[in-house]
Amino acid sequence: MVINTPQVEEKDSAVAFFFLFLYTALVLIRPHEFWQESAEWILIKVCAIICFLIVLIAQRPIKLYPQHWMLLALLPFISVSAFLNGWGMQGINQSERLLVSSIIPLFLFSTAITTIQRQILLMWICLAASMFMVHNGHSQQLNFFGYGWAGDSQSVGDGRITYLGFFSDPNDLGMFLVMNIPFVVYFFHTGGMIKKLLMLAVFTAICYGIYLTDSRGTLLGALSLVGLYFLISYGSAKMVLISVVIAPALATLLSSFRGISAADSSSQGRLDAWYDGIQMLIHNPVFGVGMGNFIDWHGKTAHNSYVLIAGELGIPGYSLWGGALILTVFVSYIFLKSQKPTYSEDRKELIAAQPVSKECTEELLINKTLFYSMIGFMITAFFLSRTYTLLLFIFMGMSIASHIRLFKLMPDFYRYYSRDTVFSCMGYCWVVIIAVYLTLKIGLR
Repeated sequence: MVINTPQVEEKDSAVAFFFLFLYTALVLIRPHEFWQESAEWILIKVCAIICFLIVLIAQRPIKLYPQHWMLLALLPFISVSAFLNGWGMQGINQSERLLVSSIIPLFLFSTAITTIQRQILLMWICLAASMFMVHNGHSQQLNFFGYGWAGDSQSVGDGRITYLGFFSDPNDLGMFLVMNIPFVVYFFHTGGMIKKLLMLAVFTAICYGIYLTDSRGTLLGALSLVGLYFLISYGSAKMVLISVVIAPALATLLSSFRGISAADSSSQGRLDAWYDGIQMLIHNPVFGVGMGNFIDWHGKTAHNSYVLIAGELGIPGYSLWGGALILTVFVSYIFLKSQKPTYSEDRKELIAAQPVSKECTEELLINKTLFYSMIGFMITAFFLSRTYTLLLFIFMGMSIASHIRLFKLMPDFYRYYSRDTVFSCMGYCWVVIIAVYLTLKIGLR
């Protein structure tokens, strides 16, 4: 499942990372969109192209990992699915869009972040972007017409804050804020008094921003992330799995008991969308209804990233996408648990974890941080249709980069990128669909 180039001397391009750094700042902070005159500049594309070319020329070795292959396998499948569903050659455009806007960024982040220092720099960029978003959202609250200081951003609905680019939807903004919470915790635990105070202020601002998005999915994601942290830290693997299946159903049902007709209508509409998505899967199990066609069949989006791709691309498409996601989170979880004391086979003796170097300890902490960021995505994605969002592939790329660095320090763990693990994760991802099914069984009674 891993393709290696011929054995050559390792080369690590600092220039490639420089352009990746610029790309990250432009994608998340979007400073060129602050002013109308520069809003149409193609700086993001230019940085991505330059970074990609430099990686191909100067980075050695270049490897493709299972997640890359699984997502690349989606491209021809998307084209065939579209053709069989009467959409002609438009599936090729969808495949090209996914390749350029998602898979290539995933490759760049997983390849060019070769050190802890580089990862930390990108984490700072993420936190800086979140502060820009929250401050702009606060400005929208103060403005009578809901305009912020950043470009043409304007609050929507009853004052729900937005930002620029693909953050113009409050749900995307809220998802990003949730995924940044683990970064705040990381810097809090690794810094001195000044950094701790700074992180407390940043955490307060992020909570304020989540509140201003008025997104129930985002709020449930933030609360669930905290709950899962304690469950994973102190509970068993079986308890974690059971919670993953049951928690979404409980969260969905609890969100409907708000005593507001609009909220009740929204919850019922979400359940109806999930039901139709499952019906699309049942009636088109191999190729689905085609990428981008969910709205044509149902009238609205799925309000669930997992149901969306299952309905649009069927069993193989969902298994490839979900398998890549679960594999990334699963390997991070294995690393996270590797330093926990374990019991002997007869459970009579507690066996201490093997000692590791300082560099390995630091890398394991980075891995743990990114693991919880990915968990933040998985939870919020259960209530939002963000299957193909760039945020997923940025954070997945950072997680894979951490795995690669850890494989060099702990070679025995490389076996978890094996073919057997890949196929197992393609099966595990269906646990989420089971959770949707349970929710529907209870919620549509």
